[in-house]
Amino acid sequence: MDDILTIYDNYSGNPVFSRTASHKKAYSFDHQILILLCIGGSGKFILHMKEYVLTRDSFLVIDSGTPFFYAENSDDFMVNILAISESVFEKLTQGIIKIYFQKMLNDNPMHMIPREKMEMCSNIHRYLKMFVVKNDNFFKKQIIRNYLNIFFYEACNIMLREPQNPADTKSRHKDEISSQFIKHLEHNIRKSRKVEFYARLMNITPKYLSAIIKETTGRPASAWIDDYTVVEARELLTNSDETIQQISYDLGFSSPSHFAKFFRDRTGQKPKEARISD
Repeated sequence: MDDILTIYDNYSGNPVFSRTASHKKAYSFDHQILILLCIGGSGKFILHMKEYVLTRDSFLVIDSGTPFFYAENSDDFMVNILAISESVFEKLTQGIIKIYFQKMLNDNPMHMIPREKMEMCSNIHRYLKMFVVKNDNFFKKQIIRNYLNIFFYEACNIMLREPQNPADTKSRHKDEISSQFIKHLEHNIRKSRKVEFYARLMNITPKYLSAIIKETTGRPASAWIDDYTVVEARELLTNSDETIQQISYDLGFSSPSHFAKFFRDRTGQKPKEARISD
C-alpha cells in the first residue's frame, strides 16, 4: 500500500523530518502530496518563498515536487505526516474538493484546525496508520481511500469557514461561480460537453465563464468537462450493463471510436480495459 499512502509519526521514518535534518537544504517529495498535522510545539517551513510556522492544531499542505526548507523547530515540536500518492490524490479530489485543495496548494497551504476537529483528524491519522501497517483486511484499499476522503472534506470545510477579509469579496464571488459550474457538471455531464451549455445555465457568457474557471482553478473549463466525462464514463463502464456503444452515445460522442480515442488519450486505457480492471 506504499503506492497509496505513507505515514510518518513525529519525524520517524524519514530523514527530512528528523531533528538533524539540514535547515539549509531544499527538500521535495516527488509524486506525493504531503499533509503535516502539528500536534505539539512549533516548526518553521519555507515554501514558495514564504515562511509558515506550524503550531499546535494546524496543518500544512505541500504539493508534489514543491521544494521546501525545514527551517527550525521548538524542542517539543511534534508532527504527524500523511504522504499521499499523487495519482490517488487526483482520483479522490474531484469537483469542489479539487478546487479548494488546489487553492490550498497554490495560495494558502496552512490552516488552523478547531480543537474538536483536531481530535477527529488525529483519530483518522491513527486509523490510517493501522490499516497501512496491517495486511489482513480484504477491503484495506477502499477503507484507506474513504478515510482520506473524510479528511479532504473536513480540510475544505475548515477553509470555507475561515473568516473572510472584506477585500476578498470579489474572489469569493468567483469561487462561487466555480462551485456552481462544478455542480452543474455533476448533474448535466450526460446532456452536454460544451462550455456554452453551462454558461447558459449560469446566465453568463462562455468567455466570462472560461476566464473565471481558469483564474480560480488554474485549469480551463473544457479540462473540467473532460474530467467529469471520464468520471462518468468509468461509472458507466464499471456499474452498468450498457454496451460501450450505448455509453459513447449517452455521453454525447458521435461514435464509439471517438469515445474510445477520448478515453484512451486521458486515461491510457481502452474502455474495455477499464471495464475489466475496475
